[in-house]
Amino acid sequence: MAKYDLILSGGMALDPANGFEGVADIGIKAGMIARVAPELDPFDGDEVVDVSGRWVMPGQIDTHAHVAGLSRNWDPALGYAMLARAGTTTVLDMGGTGYSLVDGIKRKGAGLNVAGLFALIPGATMPAAEPSPPEARDIVAGALRQGCIGVKILGGYHPFSPQTTSDIIHACNDQLAYVAFHIGTRESGSHLGGVREIPRLVGKGRLHVCHVNSYCRGVIEDADAECDEALGILEEMRSQLNSEAYHAIQNGTSGSCDFEGNVQANVPRNCLAMRGYAPTREGMGQAILDGYASVIGQRGGHVVYLKGREALTLYERANTQVGMSFPVNLPSTAFKLTTAKNAAGEFIVDAVSTDGGCHPRNVAIQSSMALVAFGALTPLEMATKLSLTPARMLGLANKGHFSEGADADITIINPNTNQPTMSFVAGKPIMVEGQVVGSGGTLLVTAKGRRAADASGLPYQVVDMAKSRLYAGA
Repeated sequence: MAKYDLILSGGMALDPANGFEGVADIGIKAGMIARVAPELDPFDGDEVVDVSGRWVMPGQIDTHAHVAGLSRNWDPALGYAMLARAGTTTVLDMGGTGYSLVDGIKRKGAGLNVAGLFALIPGATMPAAEPSPPEARDIVAGALRQGCIGVKILGGYHPFSPQTTSDIIHACNDQLAYVAFHIGTRESGSHLGGVREIPRLVGKGRLHVCHVNSYCRGVIEDADAECDEALGILEEMRSQLNSEAYHAIQNGTSGSCDFEGNVQANVPRNCLAMRGYAPTREGMGQAILDGYASVIGQRGGHVVYLKGREALTLYERANTQVGMSFPVNLPSTAFKLTTAKNAAGEFIVDAVSTDGGCHPRNVAIQSSMALVAFGALTPLEMATKLSLTPARMLGLANKGHFSEGADADITIINPNTNQPTMSFVAGKPIMVEGQVVGSGGTLLVTAKGRRAADASGLPYQVVDMAKSRLYAGA
């Protein structure tokens, strides 16, 4: 019997956890890393794949993507294949339900490891618009029983009062449930003003701050000044917060209007105001015709951004109930937030995410590779932001590194094109040269979600949130 099921031969291995950067062979056995060495005997492997000239890093972990949400005009589960093509091996879905997560994996899974957060949407996933503390505790407990690892507060779309928001955060903290927040309450907004609320809302608790770049678009102050202030708050509360930023210029939002023709959510209202459009159905329609706003649609097995008359037709046909996108994220903001370090040389924003999945903006690897080429990140720093720190954020102790016995989740990149070319989960390929070859997926659940995971029939792993960066030392 061969020592290894697979040998990845001759690639530039990047393992920041072990401080290793160099050409090496990686031996894989039973889905785990068996050995990393300058040269392994090819006769010791059942299969040998030559990855010379490629960079080989622990599998990319996307700590903010969308594959399980609700949509009328496209299937979010298409995001699994989109992420696999982008080199992702593990994803944290930011806003579905345990049931929609399982359904999507069974229908269109691409072999990824998948954790989910329960989206708090009054009238849809929860009954009360302002749940009491006992109701908040019950909602969180129910989310964990469904197989989610926690909840997502959608302040940019379904804001609660500051007190209710704080109650939900602490209900999660009390139950060691992961809690992520798209910033904004009924008294602030999805911009720097919402970031300023974080210390008051969190107190001594713990929180994942979603896509920090989204709050640094120049809505309240100059964008650079907004970055500085956001970074200051994150650094002041460093031991209490997880955070990520994404690099795509396009955002993702909703076009939904109320019966009176007013745009409902805070995020699209901000986007329209930035270019002088009225926050109304008519203003949105004009922004679409002018090419500023795009409508998200589906063509075959792909999600695309539609523009102009085609987009407006879909918008009107769906009575405004569509996903939308605006080119409002600033490259300078993404650069600053990704590379900013504190006095100890530690990154202030923890990870590079995509806020993609089912949105066609899964460019975390390509954009981070570009920062390496620019000299703003070292190769090991890139692997830290894309894999090692995300693994620690979620308490995935066996991922994010190439130590012996670690999960053989691996992403391989062509440094000449910045494109991911292969990826593996537990030593099995899920993507080869842009073609998805994986199917299904592995659920990541807490112990309270074990029964739901058993009932799903999907393979699963139990994650201990007490060992996550969010709750470590709490």
